[in-house]
Amino acid sequence: MFRLILVLALLWAVPAGAVTIPQSLNECNALCTQYFPGGVPVTPPVTPPVTPPSGNKTFPHPITFERATDQGNGSAGILFRTLQAGSITYVSVNGEVARQGTPYKGAPVFLLTKSGDQYARPLSFVIKMADGVTYTAKSGTTSTPAEPGTPTGTYTHKAEYDSYGQRNGRWAWRIDKKGPEFGPGPIKLVFSSGKEFVVSNTSKNCRDQPSCGRNSKAPMYGTVFKPGIGPNGDGDNDTGTSHGGVYLQGPWKDGSQKVTIYW
Repeated sequence: MFRLILVLALLWAVPAGAVTIPQSLNECNALCTQYFPGGVPVTPPVTPPVTPPSGNKTFPHPITFERATDQGNGSAGILFRTLQAGSITYVSVNGEVARQGTPYKGAPVFLLTKSGDQYARPLSFVIKMADGVTYTAKSGTTSTPAEPGTPTGTYTHKAEYDSYGQRNGRWAWRIDKKGPEFGPGPIKLVFSSGKEFVVSNTSKNCRDQPSCGRNSKAPMYGTVFKPGIGPNGDGDNDTGTSHGGVYLQGPWKDGSQKVTIYW
């Protein structure tokens, strides 16, 4: 009986679950250290997933799409006339990855495996620059113009025309409509090679560039548009043609035998 009373007295003297309340931050830290001698486990922060670049930046430079090139043994090629070789590391067209070709006059060239007319339009480009930035482009749309002042517009009509043959080594067209019948302008010429050219004023002769003057350094050097409405001749103000309609010549070294006019 004496032993049982002693044990009960001890249990009453030390209440079960007694808690020591720290009186300061230091006491609090010391108390935690007693129960967690190795330190309190820390849950690592959750790193949010990195969103990959969307690649939806519009490519700000002109693209020349050749239906056939000597380098590709007749397959299509892509030329970036205003850039330097090495500035582009990757190009794909409609999902096909192009291989690098030999630079043309210091400009990047990429080659595909089929002739240009075998690729569905509009052409969809993905272009990666050496600085790691990815761009996209689509034929038939205008990003940054190749030359300041290039007109842009919304085209609601189109018509395709076949070439009548070559003149002075270039494919040419005689179209039965006069220039203003396509509206005052701008109108867009899209050759079957993928090359595009904008005519800003359908009542004037237009050569090489949107300002309709001559420029041997313009990307589309060689394109000729005559509206067929004035005196026939070779001068810039001689807008007439022998058949009384639009006369058109394609760019130099371009094999297109079809052209689509958008207006």
